Amino acid sequence: MVKGQDVPVCSGPRPSAAGVLWRLLLLVLFGASAIATVALADTDASPRLAVADFDFQDTSGEIMDRAAEHEARLKAFEATLRDRLLESGKIALASLDCGADPCTAAKPGLDILVAQAKAAGMRYLLFGSIHKMSTLVGWVQFAVLDLTEDKSLCERRLTYRGDNDEAWQRAAKFVARDVGRHCLGKFP
Repeated sequence: MVKGQDVPVCSGPRPSAAGVLWRLLLLVLFGASAIATVALADTDASPRLAVADFDFQDTSGEIMDRAAEHEARLKAFEATLRDRLLESGKIALASLDCGADPCTAAKPGLDILVAQAKAAGMRYLLFGSIHKMSTLVGWVQFAVLDLTEDKSLCERRLTYRGDNDEAWQRAAKFVARDVGRHCLGKFP
């Protein structure tokens, strides 16, 4: 060898520029295909959501006892919430069974709800409460827990106006839409 000449690093024919570009293109396509397959596999599976009953609190100070009305509205709220989540066809639901007792975060407690949801094979748990502050203002507070990751996926406090069937139904529909869109990412 003559001093100052480059020494070849590898022997054999060098690939052409077109061959290098072709190999690079194949690598990119296979990589994108693998990423897309993983992403589609994750989105094809319906999220498995256990839905607990909601607690109710009335601090409006109304003189008239409206407990029976509120109990009926709470049941209708929960039914609408579940129906709307199911209607999407994108979420698999399970209700929790606490017998004759309420099945809420307050009673029997969040630990028991989590255990029941996990035993039912659910990945997520939705629970919450409705607070009637006055005859004009109420709010729904809810959370969705990721039971696999042991963390809160989302927490919300949404206000609604009115203390009648229509107001509670609008609130239930909005909560279902919010859970689907923002907590589970399954609604448009």
